[in-house]
Amino acid sequence: MRGGGRIWFVLLAGLAMGAWWLNQRFTEAPAQIEETPAGDGFYMTEAQITTAGPDGLPQYRLIAQEIRQRSLDGPTLLNDVRVEYNVYSPNPWLLTAPEGVLSADQDQLQLFGGVNVLSESSDHDSTSLTTERLRIDIPANIARTDAPVELTVGPQQVTAVGMVAYLLEERLQLQSEVHGRFLP
Repeated sequence: MRGGGRIWFVLLAGLAMGAWWLNQRFTEAPAQIEETPAGDGFYMTEAQITTAGPDGLPQYRLIAQEIRQRSLDGPTLLNDVRVEYNVYSPNPWLLTAPEGVLSADQDQLQLFGGVNVLSESSDHDSTSLTTERLRIDIPANIARTDAPVELTVGPQQVTAVGMVAYLLEERLQLQSEVHGRFLP
């Protein structure tokens, strides 16, 4: 190879290395797919959860405008909640609240932010109850609160502090400071 050929060879090799370097510098790195940690939760809107009782019929139906669970082994946060309890019995209960939390093991449901409870019975007038918060022990079928409650049965009104409701029975126990007005 003569002297002129070597110069062209070095010059071409230098141009090739420069082009490679510029290409590496201005080319974006390929997107990396991030691994999500195990146990990520979920989010749903206009969701419904139905849980069967021992007889196979729905024990309760939970309907929420928004359901959010941050981790699969954590509690479920609920917004604009409606719970239809003991739906196929002669004495169903309807519970509504702006917010709620279903425990991770789904055995406790807490409703709060102004809870309304309605029970329609073929034996007597409808019963309605309002309270600020309510906790439901799902396996025991018992709802309770230590907050003030206002109970209306037909035209009768009673106020109290604290209440226990046996959801599979037609039984309510008012705990303390019970005051009522019964009209004929």
